[in-house]
Amino acid sequence: MKKIKSLIGVVFLLVGLTLISIPLYYEWQQGKELKAMEEALSLISESNDEATDLSKIDNLTFTENELNGVLELEIPSIDLKQKVLAETTEKNLNVALTQIKRDQSPGEGNFAIAGHRGYRGDRHFRHLPDVSIGEKVYLHAEDGTYVYRVTSSKVIKPTNVEVLVDDREKKEITMITCTVSGENRIAVKGELIEIIKK
Repeated sequence: MKKIKSLIGVVFLLVGLTLISIPLYYEWQQGKELKAMEEALSLISESNDEATDLSKIDNLTFTENELNGVLELEIPSIDLKQKVLAETTEKNLNVALTQIKRDQSPGEGNFAIAGHRGYRGDRHFRHLPDVSIGEKVYLHAEDGTYVYRVTSSKVIKPTNVEVLVDDREKKEITMITCTVSGENRIAVKGELIEIIKK
């Protein structure tokens, strides 16, 4: 009987270690992919619009075409500075923030960005719920920086897609992530207040 109890204890211990290590492994893998993406973006920006050989970058899961036009979102109040990829896919969400709607342009309509909450640390939108009304959000693009002021932050149902609709009267940004439980979403909205051209 003692041997059976010891064996069950070892099994539970191994299962627990496995469950803890899976998210850590994925985070480690995503970190390598993020570093490769940033290295590729750096090479592309230095290439002066010429074709760039990205084949020597380890762990790169993106093509040069997929990386063209990548934006950067900055929210100083939560020390966030993340790349925003042009398409929302599970692969893209694992590495960076993503544009929810295709063919969006900063400073036009309702620019919508999605991001995972993240396991630990400051990656993704982990601290998005901490952004206060009135804080500034910066969307850096090739032609300049679009400055938004946060106007609302609320918990919504996943089916509440109205927050993504363009309002002809406003130039907005909407940032969305999951709540801790994953059952609902947090939507932080801001209105465009300034464009700083390059």
